[in-house]
Amino acid sequence: MHPTRGRRRRFVAVTVALALVAAACTSDGDEAAGPPVPDQDFETFDGEVTSLPAFEGEPMVVNFWASWCAPCIAEMPDFERVHLDAGDQVRFVGLNTQDSLEQAQELVEQTGVTYDLGLDPEGDLFRAFEVSSMPSTFFIDEHGGIVHRQAGLITEEQLRELIGEHLGTDV
Repeated sequence: MHPTRGRRRRFVAVTVALALVAAACTSDGDEAAGPPVPDQDFETFDGEVTSLPAFEGEPMVVNFWASWCAPCIAEMPDFERVHLDAGDQVRFVGLNTQDSLEQAQELVEQTGVTYDLGLDPEGDLFRAFEVSSMPSTFFIDEHGGIVHRQAGLITEEQLRELIGEHLGTDV
């Protein structure tokens, strides 16, 4: 084979391979940017049964918290302020893990949070999200993909920055 033909074939093969990789990496905007949220039901504080995929179409901040977690308690008023400022732009879901409904409700009354709250008394969602520390917060795009996870306490300023960076919304 002529040396130029071999190089040309390799060039064409590499070009085609790169085009395929680029096509695979280019999203049409209709799919999640990260791994999907676990599809597990949970009970809300109001007694309704729902799941996080039920909120697809809205970007979300999902925060795991517990009454025995001091940093969780400390960040809840900050989350409430950002939630109120965000309005309908971002849904906030607080998932209480390993508490009774009474313990969780007592803390909610103390902190004054009004965003959506769910119960995870056995820690099923906690394990499904592979939470490694408390509190843990997940940023989920409108297609239901986990685009960022943040372990530990988040201040109001940090929360606003993370929402802007990972959900594309300024609050």
